[in-house]
Amino acid sequence: MADSTRKSAKQRSSGRCNIALVLGTLAVILIVYFAIGAYAAGRWMKPRRSTDLAATPAAFHLEYQDVRIPSRDAGIEISGWWIPRAGSSKAIVMVPGRGENRTTEFYDHFLDLAAKLNSFGSGFNVLMIDLRAHGFSGGQYSTWGIGERRDVEGAVDWVKQRGIHTGSIGALGASLGATSCVYASAEDPDISALVTDGAGVDDYPTIKRGWKNATGTPQLFFPAGLLMERLLYGYDMRTLRPVEAMKRIPPRPFLLIYGLKELPEDSERRHLLNQALPNANLWVVPGAAHTGAYTAKPQAYLDKVGAFFENNLK
Repeated sequence: MADSTRKSAKQRSSGRCNIALVLGTLAVILIVYFAIGAYAAGRWMKPRRSTDLAATPAAFHLEYQDVRIPSRDAGIEISGWWIPRAGSSKAIVMVPGRGENRTTEFYDHFLDLAAKLNSFGSGFNVLMIDLRAHGFSGGQYSTWGIGERRDVEGAVDWVKQRGIHTGSIGALGASLGATSCVYASAEDPDISALVTDGAGVDDYPTIKRGWKNATGTPQLFFPAGLLMERLLYGYDMRTLRPVEAMKRIPPRPFLLIYGLKELPEDSERRHLLNQALPNANLWVVPGAAHTGAYTAKPQAYLDKVGAFFENNLK
């Protein structure tokens, strides 16, 4: 009887040890899983920062000023170039996308477009900026346009301080810069005309598809990264739907540009855009990939965008 009792006690003890071992193993797995998720979220929040400016406006024989502009988010300062146009009362804020700076966007042709817009028609003052965590701007994290909208709004504030009046300020953004301009325009009526090139529509599926390439971690860790991004940085990627902000911009003039390769006729993104903005001023450029419309059709692009701003800014 005593042997049976000792055996039973030993079995219970062994059982408890096995449970503890299983629970301990599960705890370690969860810790590792969420630690990798936190690492991946951190990588996703920190874009490639290129400080290699291929040229300056002087290469186009233009006068310009290096400027530092306070974002509307305290503590973040945005770098840029102010390219004035004598006699012009109109200004365009140009905003590059994720991983790019004011010269590398549009496959190294962003400054080329700025120079041509500066002299288009009666001319435009141009402010080219780098978003936070890009180029020579402050900040460490890229926030899907939610925080970056404050950089665009700060740029608009700065332009107004130069004597450019409300009604005379437009914005042109590419990729993340386009999405940032969408969020800024939905919030700030001082942006009177907007051109977006490759703006996000419903960003969560795009982020999910690009997770592995962007973070270097298997797709298995995406749920952990999603949670850790929300906990550590305060951004819920599931809520990123620029198309909802787009609906708040009209009746202000709004030109959306996409390459056909990124917005095919039968794509879900195209369907969402058509549904949300059935009367959108939409230009889809055949043969062009993401932000590739200008390099595909430079003269048509300049004519369309230049005329858009000339006709819609006072």
